[in-house]
Amino acid sequence: MKIIKNNSFFKILKHKFTREGSFETRKLIIKETFHEIIKQYIEKTVIVPVKPVNVVEEYVVGNVVRIYINRTGKSLLQYVVHEPGYDEDTIYAVSKLYMENPNCKDNMCIQETLSNINDEKLHRIYSEQPIKVNYHYFKITSGYGSLYPLIIDPYIEEIAVNASDKIVSIINRKYSWYGWMNTNIYIDEKLIDRLVLSIARRMGKHLSIAQPLAEGLTDEGLRISLTYGREVSRKGSSVVIRKKPSTPWTITRLIDMKMLSSLIAAYAWLVLELRGSILIVGGMSTGKTTLLQGLLTLIPPTRRVVTIEDTPEITGSTGLWDPLVERTVSIGESINVSMYDLLKFSLRRRADYIVVGEVRGREARLLLQASRLGHGVLATFHGEDAETVIERLISPPISIPKNMLSSIWSIIVLENINGARRVRSVYEITKNIKPARIIGLENNGLYNPSDAKSLAEKSIRLQLLLDTDDLAYELAARAAFLDKLVAKGIFSLNSLGEELVNYYYRGIEEIVEHR
Repeated sequence: MKIIKNNSFFKILKHKFTREGSFETRKLIIKETFHEIIKQYIEKTVIVPVKPVNVVEEYVVGNVVRIYINRTGKSLLQYVVHEPGYDEDTIYAVSKLYMENPNCKDNMCIQETLSNINDEKLHRIYSEQPIKVNYHYFKITSGYGSLYPLIIDPYIEEIAVNASDKIVSIINRKYSWYGWMNTNIYIDEKLIDRLVLSIARRMGKHLSIAQPLAEGLTDEGLRISLTYGREVSRKGSSVVIRKKPSTPWTITRLIDMKMLSSLIAAYAWLVLELRGSILIVGGMSTGKTTLLQGLLTLIPPTRRVVTIEDTPEITGSTGLWDPLVERTVSIGESINVSMYDLLKFSLRRRADYIVVGEVRGREARLLLQASRLGHGVLATFHGEDAETVIERLISPPISIPKNMLSSIWSIIVLENINGARRVRSVYEITKNIKPARIIGLENNGLYNPSDAKSLAEKSIRLQLLLDTDDLAYELAARAAFLDKLVAKGIFSLNSLGEELVNYYYRGIEEIVEHR
């Protein structure tokens, strides 16, 4: 292997491991090297200047980056990033701060670091452009480089780039119906190689020509898939990043977004409270995990919830939350801790509710057995409609006996409808194991039935536990309660949790009074 001896990194190593290199010499070389790295980084990342003309939406992230959703043709959308540029002063300030402390995570840390540096030029630059310097410091130290403005945008769900195409693409949560949207960020192929190695290190994964695939999670909760070189990807190194929402989806937010009606939410709430089982189904990117997260915010606060996922996307519950994640661990030999293993394990953790992020295989049978044992069950499953889902469950490789399907109380079907994720229909499993639709979305955009009494009359499953009049009353009362919370703007997990505590506390008081 040829070593280029005039390389700055070689100089650093030489002075570090030989006595000739003084501390000041090493410090100077590090400064020059870091300065050069930033310059190369700037040269190999191109943010194409786009003057937005047909702006669909405009917003700001990180207090300094302006985002435009720009229409470039009759139907094409582009995600345009306008971030503050670099100049020599910015590079100087970021270099000095980085050399003093490369590990700052917030503005307070930068302020403390700044107070320890006696440099008039640095203090002058920082006083003139603090937000700009902070932004570029975090961008450089984040390890995500050119992708940093996309990482901090709360509306972005997915980010993708490969070395051959160079252009970065994203999926914006507000425009998920559109699909992948090109940005105005282009990254040089060699920089993408370095970027995937940097991200792999952040995940604690090894990536090389010999081992060109890596996937995992970062401390920020990003789900990342990487390829390195052209060993397995004809387009070279690539990055795909999936972000989870910065704040949990609550049921009130989903009602406000018209993903479902308050009556459907009230029905699901009652099923969960009675420890029934709900299967959320739909095609790709229809909002299955989003609705799963929303329904978890209806769990009674005094109940224990165990969630099981292959990669953590669920962000909380109003119940007592116990999250478990599928992992591969190494103890002598590699041992898979599968979702099936975690599901068996969860049965011994005194769970009131068992939640599986996505059912794919043999864990489906164990999940239905858990429902028969009295656990509330909530899970997602890939399928376009209730009939298809039933067929997949009873067919190999899952092969659930038909008589076990009666353990499924409800199937909620999601679709992308005119660019919006919505509940299309709700089914109950009948005695002859056929799905019966109890509520559906009509062509006029309204749900049928739309009143609690009609829904109560259609719900054969809940009629087994409640008188029809009592059921209608419960559904109407809960729907009205949720509508009231939406009107009051109760959308955060904490505030919704407080309202649920009050709701159940009033019920407990009434029980105590009548004893």
